Amino acid sequence: MKRLLLAGLLVLPAFPARAGSLAGADFLNQIQDVRSLGMGEAGAATASGVRGVTVNPAAVHDVRAQEAYFTHTLLGNGVGSDYAAWGLTRGVHHFALSLLHVGYGALNGRDDAGNPIGDFSPTADAYSLVYGTVMGPVELAAAGRYVQSKIVSTARSQTFDFGGRWRLDEEWTLALAGDNLGGGLKFDSVSDPMPARLDGGAAWRLGDAVTLGLDLVGPLHAPTYAAIGAEYRLRASQDVSVSFRGGLNTKTPDAGRFAGLKTGLGVDYRGVSIDYAFGPGADVGDQHLFALTWRFGGPGEDQGPRER
Repeated sequence: MKRLLLAGLLVLPAFPARAGSLAGADFLNQIQDVRSLGMGEAGAATASGVRGVTVNPAAVHDVRAQEAYFTHTLLGNGVGSDYAAWGLTRGVHHFALSLLHVGYGALNGRDDAGNPIGDFSPTADAYSLVYGTVMGPVELAAAGRYVQSKIVSTARSQTFDFGGRWRLDEEWTLALAGDNLGGGLKFDSVSDPMPARLDGGAAWRLGDAVTLGLDLVGPLHAPTYAAIGAEYRLRASQDVSVSFRGGLNTKTPDAGRFAGLKTGLGVDYRGVSIDYAFGPGADVGDQHLFALTWRFGGPGEDQGPRER
């Protein structure tokens, strides 16, 4: 059974990119999960807690009681983003809310004749609601998202995600997620679809110290790519642990020799985690992601993250 399910991941390359159509709302492709980014974006099965719901909504199942997550991302050319999420668990019901804001800095506006018409500052926002529950041995979740993008005029749309995970045993977890499904942003008479994709992954956990992740990702409007990553957690004391992460993917082979390499570092102290991830050669420059996670509201929240 395990071999059959792993083989199912190979189905993803059978979904080629749709020719003649480019996706809009590319800011939704930014990885907000600091752990997944540090592990080469191999996050379908390794994403954990409220910080992982943009990679796989089923990550909300790892929220013990409540979690809050905050990030700030620095990209090139004055582009940056801020993200906040909150998760809540009540029995077999799991909920999360999140918001993302992206700023592109000030740009010089010009008319059709090339004459200056003043500066403008494009922005983009996304608001999401996640719900998860269980169906037999499978953890399921879905998310609805409202998206708004402003250049000069403003375009709005709705889209949704789904995710599922199956923990085969204490070591292996399989996952499947669909992101940014449906909807599109229309500026004037031009409409661009959302950057929809399917992501299948597996996680292999070797004790409490080592986690390996492997993803195959099939974007609807871009080539299929693979991602692989690892995390090593060093427990410094009963209350403190340090995580070292690294990985690579084949998403942007034309962006430079090291564009697919990612790395990250995290420190956990009881219910608080401070993390950093770095990815060179993103679409608008190197990506620096800074994150803070706070777990609270229930027993055992001072024991650190519950990750796969």
